[in-house]
Amino acid sequence: MKLSSSYVQAIGILVMLAELPDNEALKSSEISRRMNVSHTYLQKIATKLKHADLIESYASKQGGYKLKKSKEAITFLDIFLAIEGEKSFLSNINLSPIDAMFIDKKLVKEKADVVIGIHSQAQKMYLEQLQAHLLIEILPRDSDGNYLEIDWKKFISEE
Repeated sequence: MKLSSSYVQAIGILVMLAELPDNEALKSSEISRRMNVSHTYLQKIATKLKHADLIESYASKQGGYKLKKSKEAITFLDIFLAIEGEKSFLSNINLSPIDAMFIDKKLVKEKADVVIGIHSQAQKMYLEQLQAHLLIEILPRDSDGNYLEIDWKKFISEE
């Protein structure tokens, strides 16, 4: 299994939006500029996050993206499923080389099932771990334990 850069960038988008002051939004051009990724690429990631109901967008002069789901409720599993989907770890793997390892067809089937079982269990455990961790675990806090608020618009315009 290999995580895509889109997954990591989706985490970045969500962190930036979670750090915004209440009722603020960020335009995709502002986010792409800060993250140093192409605007169209960022929009593709944002579209996936919108379809997963993690963010919403507003079309207006003051519009842009905002969190739709509470930052305290977003899990890493939510992000993973939004970007990577629910495909199996073995979805693109050709198991036919197992045929060459064993002469007996019954043994081929048995050992292929073992390989599938190992990876299915690993995927289950991986997804359970992602479900157990929240986005807020990586959000910075001040000395009083409050989440930091960042005026990204101001910060980006000064860059």
